[in-house]
Amino acid sequence: MNLVGQILKQTTLRFKMSSSYAVGDKPIQGLRSFGPYDADLFAKDEIHCAIIFSKQIEQYAELLKNAFTKGEGIFDNFEQWFRVGIKFSEEYQVKQETVSEIRRTAEEISTKDIDIVFILTSQRNPDIYREGKAILLGNGIPSQFVIAKKLINPNQRQWIWSNMALATYAKVGGTPWVITTNEKRNEVVMGVSRTRDVTGKYIVGFVTVFNQDGDFLLLHSKAPVVEWEQYVEGLRDLIIEAYHEYESLQGKPEDIILHFRKRPGWKELNSINNALQEIGFSTPYALIHLNEYSNYRLFDTGHNTYVPQAGLKVDLSSHQVLLLLDGRIGDRRSRRGVPNVLEIAMDRRSTLPIEEFPRLVKQINDFARVNWRGFNPKSSPVTLNYSYLISRLVTEIGTDSWNQVIASGKLRDKAWFL
Repeated sequence: MNLVGQILKQTTLRFKMSSSYAVGDKPIQGLRSFGPYDADLFAKDEIHCAIIFSKQIEQYAELLKNAFTKGEGIFDNFEQWFRVGIKFSEEYQVKQETVSEIRRTAEEISTKDIDIVFILTSQRNPDIYREGKAILLGNGIPSQFVIAKKLINPNQRQWIWSNMALATYAKVGGTPWVITTNEKRNEVVMGVSRTRDVTGKYIVGFVTVFNQDGDFLLLHSKAPVVEWEQYVEGLRDLIIEAYHEYESLQGKPEDIILHFRKRPGWKELNSINNALQEIGFSTPYALIHLNEYSNYRLFDTGHNTYVPQAGLKVDLSSHQVLLLLDGRIGDRRSRRGVPNVLEIAMDRRSTLPIEEFPRLVKQINDFARVNWRGFNPKSSPVTLNYSYLISRLVTEIGTDSWNQVIASGKLRDKAWFL
């Protein structure tokens, strides 16, 4: 069996939507030079923050405030990178790091006009994390937890500040950058996934929506359900609602791309087909299966590490390929172990021509660069990565809290789950 492979060229990134020259390969340099993609459209003149900390770690709260307003090391400061001011307008010093103290403080903050809350703790505490996240998210306020002991080393701190600032801008609704594409088409890309709560009893379905540039637009989900049939029926409505909201924001798309994090069953596929029929079959669509647990492995026997270059694509057939996002760049790779291979297949029920499949694979490769949780490309496209982060949060905060987040609707167009 002879297989054909190629290295997909890494896409450049687009900054500052108003300038076609605001492009670059490196996110930090791009932000420094041009500012974020939506700098001219960002809705606020200043981001208002609250910060929670105990007396024992007060010095780390000061470090955080100084870094965001004045900078440290490679991190110049928040306003210089994102072209919007940031103000720590509310400070809360709790007596002890306890669930009850965090709960009381989070409830008080929820009555204020705050865009994001930083919660500093001396060490990771899952109960505090769950309670703080749940209360704030239920009231439409994203949060950022910070472990104080990780801030001891100044050489590491500058990178922590950089990644934290990036996530902060995205959590409050900003778009740091998108991918550069020559495609002029209006295309909606939906990441479709599901998860169960920590008890295994409830099923939560959700859809993340992006445009062809990889810009995250919104998250749609429904209240958790017990029965599989309820989930399948709700999935149809989710896709229809997400589509119509995209159409109201971006106009009617020329085609619809659906990425599945988990392999759908036939009932799910029937539900999706019913949704697409409701939308109108005149709009071509592609159903793309993304298997991140492929049994395939790829090796480069011509390199001493045996790790192939990132972006290696191997064709298995006209509708199935292997893609290596977790490879080396040049002679280096930032991770250890055998790199995971992403197995990608275009479902035969797709109405988009099979000739479009190579372009859709390239799009998946490019979407790995639209990771606003940190400055390094992820080993999975953003549709998979965001689905994973949302699934993890559902299990951490519980289905009751998830109900409140969805019911409020305040965060659906913000990447609060980063």
